[in-house]
Amino acid sequence: MGLIDKMFPRASRMAKLESKIESQSKILKSVEAYYGAASYGQYSYVISLPYDGEKNLGEMGPPRQYYMDYPRLRARSWQSFIESDITQTVIKKFVMWVVGTGLRLQCEPESEILREEGISLDSEAFNESVERRWKLWSNSKGASVSDMMTLNSIAKEAKKNAIIGGDVLVRLKFTDEGLKVQLIDGSHITQPIQANLDGRIRHGVEVDENGKHVAFYVRKPNSIEHEKVLARTKDGQEVAFLVYGMRYRIDDTRGVPLVSVVLETLSKLDRYKEATVGSAEERAKIPYFIEHDLGSTGENPLTDNMARAFSGVGYDNADGKLPITDDGKRLADKVAATTNKQTFNMPPGSRIVSLDTKNDLYFKEFYDTNINIICAALCIPPDVARSMYNSNFSASRAALKDWEHSLKVERGDLTEQFYGKVYDSWLFYQVFNDKINAPGYVSAYLRKDKIILDAYSCARFVGDQVPHIDPYKEAMAERLKLGETGKNIPLTTVEDACERLDTGDSDSIVKQYSEEMKQSIDLGIPMSNEPIAVPANPDGLNPNE
Repeated sequence: MGLIDKMFPRASRMAKLESKIESQSKILKSVEAYYGAASYGQYSYVISLPYDGEKNLGEMGPPRQYYMDYPRLRARSWQSFIESDITQTVIKKFVMWVVGTGLRLQCEPESEILREEGISLDSEAFNESVERRWKLWSNSKGASVSDMMTLNSIAKEAKKNAIIGGDVLVRLKFTDEGLKVQLIDGSHITQPIQANLDGRIRHGVEVDENGKHVAFYVRKPNSIEHEKVLARTKDGQEVAFLVYGMRYRIDDTRGVPLVSVVLETLSKLDRYKEATVGSAEERAKIPYFIEHDLGSTGENPLTDNMARAFSGVGYDNADGKLPITDDGKRLADKVAATTNKQTFNMPPGSRIVSLDTKNDLYFKEFYDTNINIICAALCIPPDVARSMYNSNFSASRAALKDWEHSLKVERGDLTEQFYGKVYDSWLFYQVFNDKINAPGYVSAYLRKDKIILDAYSCARFVGDQVPHIDPYKEAMAERLKLGETGKNIPLTTVEDACERLDTGDSDSIVKQYSEEMKQSIDLGIPMSNEPIAVPANPDGLNPNE
């Protein structure tokens, strides 16, 4: 009888096993009774167990529901912007492309809607007046509360702070001088001590029962007290709002830094780069080492040079010091005389080896791979972020076209969050102060007619365009799409061409060109009506290649 049978009799073990099977059977029956079970032959299986996304128990670990620590995320993100060259390069390039020198207003009121509402509007006169006044105001430093920044500079700073910090508060003030814009760092919006207990104030933002922002609590400098900044006036005009970098969940009132998902990767990549560079620097101090075999004499072949350096006296075989073979001496002298290089006669069983590592060979591959991941997380192509277009035509064109689409989305988002809201308040101020003639606007505002107000506020904000890699090929491709019947249809307008080339205001250009044409005719300069000869392919290449 074995030891187990002596300690635990068979009858006792069988009783425990039967009890365990019975208890498991009861559990299975209770589960089947609760969730419902289906039978197939002699087997039963549960078909409606709760599913949390994990197929194999333990593979995904416990589910996590994150709670955003906004102050720390903001601090870490700004730290990464200051310390990481990758973060700074990518974000600067991102903001430079999205905002650039500022987005330009294209006023496009819905004239048909206004006509249906009984308002007759001269669209051309209205558009020209609005665009010229907006351009003058947005390029003036008087647009800011401090009188130190233009609106375009404010927009660039707002976008940068929203991306890095998660959000930034924009405050609009109506003064005798006009509309003023102020930026407030999101770190100053904090939960006040006297916050109510009904959950309406969340991370310094007060909301109503519908989730609309009511007020922002801005901490005063060097104080625990807060200033309550109302989001709207009594008339409903929006005068304070947040510009977000990224939102986590619908109920969250604050924004998350765009680089939050790659903060840890960026930190590790910086440490890897510093370690690799530091290692290379240390190895440069010791470029060679002497390797001795088992039968080596252990002699240092550099001892002769060391002695010369310390004493300044030449040694040779005659004095018996630092002996070397006569053949080796003659070889060294011969090499030194013919090539002006130094040679060493190595002792038996030893050799000089270069101190090297293979890590340097893989640094670029590892570094570039991680940068690509980071750029993808920030929605910018690596080629664009690093201004390195080393790929072929098709790859570079695909990257730029993808970035062009991303730019449209980002600029649309910036228009919705910043430019559009500022424009609504600016137009309101201009109309109410009789600077711009907008029939029916004031009465619509007083009776809160959103249809007419929105029709007047329709506008686009455009920025610098992504240049074509080969404009000729792009134009010819579009021309071929039109077919034979559309070969004479213009593909663009003067305004659109000026917008794409960023050459200035199209109206001013046309007027100036007209004046120059008149002056040329008055001076008797001959004008030719012959078309300019354009070669089939300016590069002289086969278009099929």
